[in-house]
Amino acid sequence: MIITAIIILTCFIGLIILILTDKLNRAIASLAGAVISYLALVFLEGYDYTLIVDLLFGNQIEGFVNLHSLVLIISMMLIVEISHQAGTFQFIAGYLIKLSKGKPILLMIIFCCVTVLISAILNNILTVIIIIPLTITVSRMLNINPSPYILTQAILVNVGGTIFMISSIPNILITNYANIEFVEFFLNVGLISLIIFMFTLILFILLYKDELKVPEESSNVLKEYNVWNVVQNKRLLIQSLTCLIILFTLFVVVPSNIISSDILALSIALILIIISKLDPKEILTKIDLELIFYLIGVFVITGGLEIVGATNIVGDMILFLGAGIPILQLLMVLWISAYFSSAIDNIPITKVLIPVIGDISESVSSSLRKQMFYSLTFGANWGDNLTPLGDNILVVNIAQQNKRPISIKQFFKLGFLVTNYQLAIITVYYLLIFNIGIGLITVILIIVLVVFLYVLNFIFLKRRKLKLNEFFIKIRNAIIR
Repeated sequence: MIITAIIILTCFIGLIILILTDKLNRAIASLAGAVISYLALVFLEGYDYTLIVDLLFGNQIEGFVNLHSLVLIISMMLIVEISHQAGTFQFIAGYLIKLSKGKPILLMIIFCCVTVLISAILNNILTVIIIIPLTITVSRMLNINPSPYILTQAILVNVGGTIFMISSIPNILITNYANIEFVEFFLNVGLISLIIFMFTLILFILLYKDELKVPEESSNVLKEYNVWNVVQNKRLLIQSLTCLIILFTLFVVVPSNIISSDILALSIALILIIISKLDPKEILTKIDLELIFYLIGVFVITGGLEIVGATNIVGDMILFLGAGIPILQLLMVLWISAYFSSAIDNIPITKVLIPVIGDISESVSSSLRKQMFYSLTFGANWGDNLTPLGDNILVVNIAQQNKRPISIKQFFKLGFLVTNYQLAIITVYYLLIFNIGIGLITVILIIVLVVFLYVLNFIFLKRRKLKLNEFFIKIRNAIIR
């Protein structure tokens, strides 16, 4: 078993290294690791062919969680592809941006809201492909600097990814494993994410308010902008919007024990394909097979790690660092998953940590058990912003291609600050919920620290009057430059 564990762990580490260095396509790397892991389990541990079925799709005891996840992901890909062809999300974004009338602060707010709205439904890459070029187009129309808008959008894409259970692949994997309903997820994760979004938006406005300037002669340009120009087919636009509304309604009103969310999504996807009268072959070719094969490989490798007990090591580490205190273990899941996701793709990290949390949460109450999965959702999604890796590289590349370059250093400073700011707010939230005494003490200490920094700044500058925003301005200038 030790030799098998070493082989499978080597496959997992090798996959991570190949993804980080971009030396090999991630789907090929993932499938290669999966084949090696499977052969090791068969020839060294004596498993038969039925093992591959369990690794790929999950078993009956787990409720075939992997199969449900794959069907839901593919179904959403089909719906999103048709909606994208119709220009649905481009139309929504353009219409909302036009409402800003060129007012800089309002434009920032609308850009941020549009980013979160679209990323709550689409995957991060497609959201970036839609919103960044649109932002650059608007910036040229208004003759303004797009950098503040692009940087904030790159951060908020991952916040939008925690609104619904379908907003990101980690969400789908977690909710299917933990049997979390659509509404339950939104109430416990989505609403908190929207609150964090508001706090983050306030921070962005404070950071960039002096840079958000629109020339007076440009303010009326948006009035002439026709949002219907991005719509390829009005009939298809209405059809896709209607199907999306119906799907979300079904997610809310139909319990998963009656019809699972993946079957609902697949049904709507098939209906939309039929009524759209688009070529099914063309739509199917748009499915991201690379991502599907990558997921299949990850399922096999991480399933192998679970079989040989390698995931128990991570669980023991969290239990040890948590010192047997449930709230501390909850926070460990949040911060560990976030920092792991910052350096490693969040899909394999999520897949590894899911059974770990399932094991360590057996000794706690059912409410706290689900909170641990919610904590993993926050960490796995938001950790992407700690470093300019992963999907954020696409933001930098698109900006560069459109001759509006974004510095990696500039993104790193903002992303690192904002992500830790978001994680700190969630930490205080958990402390207030599960241990109000420690939570209140933490809040008081934060307030005292902020006051101390302002007073220290006041004394250092030898000012007679304390200006509350001076210290913050210094921090802001250090970040945006």
